[in-house]
Amino acid sequence: MNGINDPIDRPPNRLVAILVAAGVALQWLCQPPLGWWPIAFVAIIPWLMIVRYDDHFEGRDQLIIWLAGLVYWLLTLQGLRHAHPAIYVGWFALAAYLSVYGVLFVALSRRMVRLGAPLWVTAPVVWVGLECVRNYFATGISAAMLGHTLADVPELVQIADLFGSYGVSFVVVAVNVAVYELIASRLPFLSTPNAAVSRPTRSRIVAVAAAIIWVACTIGYGRFRLKQTVGEKDLATFALIQRSEVVEFPQGQKRDVDIFYNYARQTVTTLESTSEKIDAVVWPESMFSGGKFWVADPAVAVVPAEFTGNDDEFREWMDYDRQEFLVRAADLQNAFATSNTNNHRPQIIGGCGVIRYAADPQMFSGIVQVDSDGQVTNWYGKTHRVMLGEHIPILSSITVLRPYIPLGLRLSKGPGPTNFQVGQTNVSPNICIETAVERVPVDHLSQLRQKNALPDVILTVSNDGWFDNSSVIDHHLRCAQMVAVGCRRPILSSSNNGPTAWIDSRGQIVQRLATGTEGAIIAKPEHDSRVSVYVTIGDWPARVLAIVCLGLIAVIVKERYLAKRQSKN
Repeated sequence: MNGINDPIDRPPNRLVAILVAAGVALQWLCQPPLGWWPIAFVAIIPWLMIVRYDDHFEGRDQLIIWLAGLVYWLLTLQGLRHAHPAIYVGWFALAAYLSVYGVLFVALSRRMVRLGAPLWVTAPVVWVGLECVRNYFATGISAAMLGHTLADVPELVQIADLFGSYGVSFVVVAVNVAVYELIASRLPFLSTPNAAVSRPTRSRIVAVAAAIIWVACTIGYGRFRLKQTVGEKDLATFALIQRSEVVEFPQGQKRDVDIFYNYARQTVTTLESTSEKIDAVVWPESMFSGGKFWVADPAVAVVPAEFTGNDDEFREWMDYDRQEFLVRAADLQNAFATSNTNNHRPQIIGGCGVIRYAADPQMFSGIVQVDSDGQVTNWYGKTHRVMLGEHIPILSSITVLRPYIPLGLRLSKGPGPTNFQVGQTNVSPNICIETAVERVPVDHLSQLRQKNALPDVILTVSNDGWFDNSSVIDHHLRCAQMVAVGCRRPILSSSNNGPTAWIDSRGQIVQRLATGTEGAIIAKPEHDSRVSVYVTIGDWPARVLAIVCLGLIAVIVKERYLAKRQSKN
């Protein structure tokens, strides 16, 4: 057996490949569609073994990790490909990009270990730092964060109201390190006798002790939060409508109208089948459009350059379009009143395109709020658009190029977060991907808090009919669960094809409709007056770790650059 300071030969390529593949397989098993969450606590141990191997980390090792990550992300996000044949390119490109983070985790962790940092510090710091980077870089994505694996384990996710999903990920990685250290102490071939990375028994004890402390604090805090009383006041009752309408790109006006009336019939059926007084019915993203955009701010409208008539003709046309929209909304309210056992007219909160005729016309992926009289009282424009799906960076802002970009790819950013008033209940609207980028709803609540306008409920509408019945829908739901804990607000989700769900402020699913089914949830969310630390201070703790990772990347890049220059000289 080698002495503690004796070097060992680098592992053969086959062993590296086996370790990488094992790590990827374990990570996939603990996420949807299977969701075997206990595996999360050992999922990255194979990668930790690579971190602890000798100093050689060659390009072929990085390629193996990247290729394995590519397979993982292609499987995890395979539902994206159903949206349109052209999306296959984007699906592959997104998976290729996300695969880089696995390479960075191993490379940066190795560097920190060789600088003298213990693995029980290194691995959680690097993992969470990189998760934070991917939540910002290229507009960000939160899906399949390691902390999401525990979304259905209430006691272990309540710390998300302190540190977001990042805090849960940190604890999971810390446990992985502790388990690895325990195994390595019994199996010498998992140890690294290289003097540069050797660790004494004391370091192993500290790693295990740290994990025990983290887990104990997490469970203790979780039980404390779960025992707290919520529901101090009554909130509004909502009917969350779901259908499984097939969507197409591009989609003609006739199909938009058909979808509108299908949702209208589904809503009537829901109201006929319940004796509850429904304060608001909620329709998913774009389902309320019916081929019509809601025209916002008509008083300040500017005649678009492409309009061939004069100012009076434009305003006449615009007023007619608005009135037609309102007449349709009022007719819908009449139908709802006659189908409701108590003749009550619920508000309608529906996903709908919104257009503003400013000097440069703006179109928004929006939500409109229609009161019981059929009047639009408020609207929200999506603030976080899907890059290359709803807007094309830079190109969309170049005036001469805008006419050549399809309408659906040049949507504008909404004015900002707002509240819809439903009775005495304040509702913060979100659309689709906004709950899948955790920082977006957290930032919304932070901004509303500064205005003393914290909402009682977060409402999100989406159209996940693009993704068939894939696990992408389950990933989307888990993102919403973690946002609910992080913001300490119940989340009501209405989605075409799913996920339509009522999630409480503890992140637990009170009720959910099965993906691909048709129906409704009558949601009566509980009021939660708690203001989370996460909303108060944001994700600055995770950002600090992200800065550490970016600094290490900069150092490595600089060293390689200087090495190449020296080799040329």
